[in-house]
Amino acid sequence: MVAAWKPPKPIPTKRRGAVSLWVRAAPEVRLALIVTDTNENTRNYPFDVVTLENPAGANWRQILIPLAAKSTGYFDEDHPGRPEGKIRSIGLTMENRFPGPINGKVEFDELQLLDSADQTFVLRQDALREDAVLELAPPDSARLSTRLGVSIHVLGDPVLLDAARDAGFGLVRADLLWRQVERNGRFRFGVYDRLLNALDARQMRALWILDYGHPGHGGDPPRKPDDVAAFARFAEETASHFKGRNVSYEIWNEPNTERFWPPSPNAREYAALLNASAMAIHRADPSARVASGGLGRVDLTFLQEIIQAAGTEIAAAGVHPYRRKPPESVAADVPLLKQLLLSPARRGLELWDTEWGYASYDYFSSNLRGDGHSTQGRKRQAVLACREVLAIWSLGLPLGVWYDLRNDGDDPRNPEHNYGLLDAHNNDKPAMQAIRTLTRVSADHGYSGAVRDVPDGIHVLRLDGKQEKILAVWTEQPDAQATLRFQTDGFIEATNLFGEPLKLKGGKDEAEIRLLETDGPVYLKFSDQNR
Repeated sequence: MVAAWKPPKPIPTKRRGAVSLWVRAAPEVRLALIVTDTNENTRNYPFDVVTLENPAGANWRQILIPLAAKSTGYFDEDHPGRPEGKIRSIGLTMENRFPGPINGKVEFDELQLLDSADQTFVLRQDALREDAVLELAPPDSARLSTRLGVSIHVLGDPVLLDAARDAGFGLVRADLLWRQVERNGRFRFGVYDRLLNALDARQMRALWILDYGHPGHGGDPPRKPDDVAAFARFAEETASHFKGRNVSYEIWNEPNTERFWPPSPNAREYAALLNASAMAIHRADPSARVASGGLGRVDLTFLQEIIQAAGTEIAAAGVHPYRRKPPESVAADVPLLKQLLLSPARRGLELWDTEWGYASYDYFSSNLRGDGHSTQGRKRQAVLACREVLAIWSLGLPLGVWYDLRNDGDDPRNPEHNYGLLDAHNNDKPAMQAIRTLTRVSADHGYSGAVRDVPDGIHVLRLDGKQEKILAVWTEQPDAQATLRFQTDGFIEATNLFGEPLKLKGGKDEAEIRLLETDGPVYLKFSDQNR
């Protein structure tokens, strides 16, 4: 416990009550608000200080915690709902997000108990004109199209590839299976040649995942020296075959999980396979881009072990930042991940998001009373998909791969059958419509930065084009309403998540728009007044 406060007498809370406080802390710190009520229940409300607008955690940040927020699955499974009865005490706890010493201090101020988490704010007019009001975009983060990829499982369907291209994806990630390629010591790449030719025709790239085990080489995964050497030969043959085709490589998939590295993950075993494979690839193609296998969720400990054991042949570290939290929470993980990759021994590896998505049926669906085929579940996936893409873009990750393109089955209550942007019959889901809208809106626009000094949970990203500026605006606060007011000078139009026009309230000089977390991003277009 960092600090605790006990009022002279218990404090009643409203049904939609919220707690507000100002905090400043180091990125490696995870904080939680602890509330004890008069029924002797203690409830834990975790939160992060690092945000899209405060990526280093160096600035004071207002935290707004809706105490009853459960309706949309906003919090992780630790969120317990609103207190029962009156509040007896409020405390703040701190823990390290990653094994190691914590540097710096935690500062907090202005603790308040509010009747609700509803907010109203006025967008500063200079947010459209001046970079000084922005948390500026990271280097090389201007364009969305160059970093957006999608996973596929079916390799020979041109309809799927057309859908991916038309949605704005520039890269396809697919398994290149060792057991399928190597037969009796010979290597056959026919199905992958056909896929790559189809991608070339659509001006798209490929990220091959070299996996998994081979029945002729010790099974799954390769551990013995002979089996590791056999996998390296497979990697070298693959790189030789695809040399000059603008292909990137990922070595294995989620090696930190029992599912893909049975019976138990071992970082040193995996690092030996990674090193041997990356060196083999570069013998065949010195210019090839190689990434470590994407780790399931954000596993800082396993990644550190890989980095310490790995050689210098890889260009990037892969992560799969799945979470039962809002997509924007990835902002708190990125500084620590990059800190590992910027050590002198690593010479600044890139960080690639090689797989991440939200299913239309998952943990939040019970709150929405829907399944993967329901209107509620599919709308929810669309909201989270756009927020995920915008978060990855604003953080400057060179690659963000959505999982996946098409549903893997037709079971409405199996999460693995509901991650697709298309259903099992190639029909658009709302998430595909929303992604297509985002890539269309942002086409020919560069990301300039996130508007600072907005209320907690509100995000305003500025996209600059040659003749216009677009603000992507949304709230991640559940069970709350945000009201945005802005001057209409230069305003052209407002559209919703699916590109449909929005009607605004207000008068001639000022407009007003209501933001709900369940509605996702809206796009406000303005003429470029700097021309």
